[in-house]
Parts: sequence; C-alpha cells; structure tokens
Amino acid sequence: MRKVKESERTRLLNYLATEPEINMFFIGVIENHCLDSDEVEVFVEENPKIDDWNIVILKYYDNYILYSRDDNFQLKAVVDFLKNDIVDSVNGKSSIIRRIAPFFPRMKVEEKSLLRLDNLTAAAIDYGKVKIRILTPEDAGSIIDLYAQNIDYESSFVSNKEKYIAERRSNLEGNGIAVGLIYKHRLVSVAEISTDNDLTGLIVGIATHPKYYGRGFATQAITALCIEAFRQGKKHICVFHDNPKITSLLKNIGFEEKSQYALLH
Repeated sequence: MRKVKESERTRLLNYLATEPEINMFFIGVIENHCLDSDEVEVFVEENPKIDDWNIVILKYYDNYILYSRDDNFQLKAVVDFLKNDIVDSVNGKSSIIRRIAPFFPRMKVEEKSLLRLDNLTAAAIDYGKVKIRILTPEDAGSIIDLYAQNIDYESSFVSNKEKYIAERRSNLEGNGIAVGLIYKHRLVSVAEISTDNDLTGLIVGIATHPKYYGRGFATQAITALCIEAFRQGKKHICVFHDNPKITSLLKNIGFEEKSQYALLH
C-alpha cells in the first residue's frame, strides 16, 4: 500500500467516477479535504502489470471506505493494512465487505440496496390538488413533527426531537434540499436530500402523515425533490433502502437498483 498524493487528486476522482453512486461518500470527503490533511488519507494497492490501481482505501479518522473497480485485490494485504490501526467502521460495496468481514469476527455487517436515478421521464405531481414548497431551516421543527407521526420513526424522533431538529436545520443551512407537499394548508409529506458531493444527492428522509397514506403523496414529494435536485445541478440521485414497499415506489419513479452496499462495524 502507498499513500495517494494531492497531485493525484484528478486520477483518484476519475477512478471513483466509474461508480458514482457507490462512491458518493468517498468523493464527498475528497472534494472537501486536502489529501495531505490530518483528517483524510487515501491509500492504494497498485497493479504494475496494467498501470492501474487494484483498490483504493479512504481513511477518515478511524473510519474506512474501500473501493475496487473489479474486486481484484490482494485480500491479505488489505486485511493486514486495516488491522494495523484502530477501525471503527469499514464500508463499501457488499462484494468487498463480505470478503473482509470474516477477519473481523467481533464486528457485524449491515447491507442495504443502493438505487440510483439519473433522470425523470415524467413528473407525477397533481398540482391541482397539492402545493409543492421548498423547505427552509425554519421548517426543521415541522419536518420532525411529521416524522414523529410515523410509526417507523415515532419513538426515536419523539425522544430526541431537539437533536433531530438541529440536524435538519444544519442540513438545510448547508447544501441539503427538502421538499414539502402541502394539502389543504397542511404539510402532509416530505422528502429530503443530503448533498454529499457536487454530482450526487442522497435521499435521507421520506415521510407522509398516516392520515394520508395511500394517496400517492410520497411519490409526488420524492418526484418534486428529484426535480429540484436536478435543477440545482445534481447528476445522480441515490438512496439506500431495505423496505420493499419504498423500493417498489422508487422503482416506479425511475430509480434503478445498482448494487448492494455494506457497513462493517
């Protein structure tokens, strides 16, 4: 393994751009940090036969992200490299993490499907019935109140309400995007994106008031969110999910399942 130099930034970003949805976090960290900084280091295993890299490894504090274009890397070298340091988490494509996991028996693997949308073929929004509004940091409390109405989120969002309000406000004060669907003067559905890098947005929240389930409001909110994200210059919209109903909804909008992503922690 050798450390990547700041002068190799372009080559590194081109390597990661092969699968932008898989590498959205990796790319985001690189865009926002110098490769010679104390917080961020990138290492590569080289393949001299083809003048290319077998694997790239991002170290961000005690967390690691691994990426390989074809998973053709020396497993022992990577495991030895990781075991040389304190490791809080390792994440990346499931195909990579599954190979690593047996060497870290005290850590568990969590996997989710990764879906990506590159364009919208149709906008399924009934503007005669609902109003779409881009939400602002001042709407953070209303967003969390809506999540607290959902059985999937209720206990967490009620007990940690102020924490989540602060997180939403911070996201919207930065480059995050949230879209609200207003029906009869009431916020009934919301969809949110965190912008991890210049090209890719990650959907980090979807919620609809239980009274309005089954009316297609979530589909309209997500569609409006994607329209706004593309308008702001995003090329890809991604989402991690393991809920079959949400996955089906996203596929109906045009999202395609690209890969399995895993976290070892």
